[in-house]
Amino acid sequence: MQLTSPAIAHALLALTPLEGHHPAALDGVTLMRADASLAPAPVLQEPSIVIIGQGLKRGYLGDEVFHYQPGQCLVVSVPMHFNCDTVVGDDGPMLALAVQVDMATVRELLSKMLPPRSPAPAAPSRGMAVADLDAAMTDTVQRLLQALASADETRILGPQLLRELHYRVLQGPGGDCLRALAAWHGRSGPIFRACERIRLDYAQALDIGTLAREAAMSASAFHQAFKAVTGHSPIQYLKATRLHRARELILHGSNGAAQAAYEVGYASASQFSREFKRLFGHSPADAIHHAGEHA
Repeated sequence: MQLTSPAIAHALLALTPLEGHHPAALDGVTLMRADASLAPAPVLQEPSIVIIGQGLKRGYLGDEVFHYQPGQCLVVSVPMHFNCDTVVGDDGPMLALAVQVDMATVRELLSKMLPPRSPAPAAPSRGMAVADLDAAMTDTVQRLLQALASADETRILGPQLLRELHYRVLQGPGGDCLRALAAWHGRSGPIFRACERIRLDYAQALDIGTLAREAAMSASAFHQAFKAVTGHSPIQYLKATRLHRARELILHGSNGAAQAAYEVGYASASQFSREFKRLFGHSPADAIHHAGEHA
């Protein structure tokens, strides 16, 4: 059953007096506020639990649309590339809390939990899912936000509240994708490792044959399983990862487009520019201007 909590929205509003993404004093936690609706834009969402306090966000992955609103959360278990928009309603700004998924915590918790009653799916499951907040998880989120309002509580209670939040997600339907990808011996395990390989080594000369061999799968089986989890082919996923990393270099460093292209693994600056514009809708030179529109 979906539960909405005005207390979550009130706490988020108090913690985010200004629009934007605000890192909390607790590692892995980001507070988000948008005062106006934002059009769909490409995002690279790292493994995380995104809890909506007010407003609406939508993720677009191919023909799939993931709506998440108050009383719901988005659970992402591998880095996912998709388009995302923000809808602000009459009740005020969009408010959300994002918590980075700690896979070491997930595996440690699973080692102590009883197996789920339903069997694991035979095929790899999508690496993201929308789940309703139950009463226990709503309570955990409220106590986490309360702790973030105090430096002492953040430092002392914050880590155990993050661990509790992981446990609450694993107990509910949103935990299915975390369970599948933490089960290293299932079909999804090699795909998780392949996503991690791309996340760390995106600038290297990776190809589907290499990734398939490392996953101990045939090229065709690897391609099918990878797309089932991420919504993209391995090559599309690698290309999008490189482009997002290049955009970060341009926005947050002193890199020009040509240098950013080289650092993420492109040999051709012109090819990089074409593919960057195809993904983001603007040239690398215009990245900083357009980033302000989607902050």
